[in-house]
Amino acid sequence: MIYTRHNALGATVYEVEPVRRLESVVSVDIEAGEVVMHRIPLRLNAAGDAVESYSERFRSIYPIFGNDVTPCLFHCYGRIPTQERP
Repeated sequence: MIYTRHNALGATVYEVEPVRRLESVVSVDIEAGEVVMHRIPLRLNAAGDAVESYSERFRSIYPIFGNDVTPCLFHCYGRIPTQERP
């Protein structure tokens, strides 16, 4: 499932090893193990019609729901370096 501001507004995303908070998250795809983020400061793409973004891949991502129907937290495990990606 893909989570965005529409179905996980305010959720925090952490890479667990090493522990660090992922900032400027646009979406989290738990099946693909992908977190999409926008750059800070914001930049537009070459066409000027969208915000430039990049993705980081993980071996597993777990949504944590707490007492709500939407996730409030995501834990990301096992970053996949760029050269290992298919």
